Amino acid sequence: MLKIRNMGVEDAETVAKMVALDHDADPAKGYKEARKHTLDHLKIVPQHCYIVDDDKQIIAAMVLHPQDKVFEIEDFHVKEIQRNKQALALLKARLLEYLENVQTEVLCCPYALMRLIAN
Repeated sequence: MLKIRNMGVEDAETVAKMVALDHDADPAKGYKEARKHTLDHLKIVPQHCYIVDDDKQIIAAMVLHPQDKVFEIEDFHVKEIQRNKQALALLKARLLEYLENVQTEVLCCPYALMRLIAN
């Protein structure tokens, strides 16, 4: 059964591997950047870092970063998105809970935007 939960430091490696290509076309460089990015956000806004898992593996991840002047959708990634529509729906529902109350501009990375619109 899929569930959404807050991401923990122990999830950073898996998430970084999953979103590496969103950070750089070179998988090794992308992983390094994604790992640092994920760990930084876990320090700054841990309450806004989410994963969807099925008790065995992480299927999706989302990192949000609300700030004074902008609400950033930093990462939004679903493995095999066509097969994992339920994971996508869980992340979208959580995101919409936030967006209903946002009073600032919303900034979305291109990869996240593509996944939100296309699916």
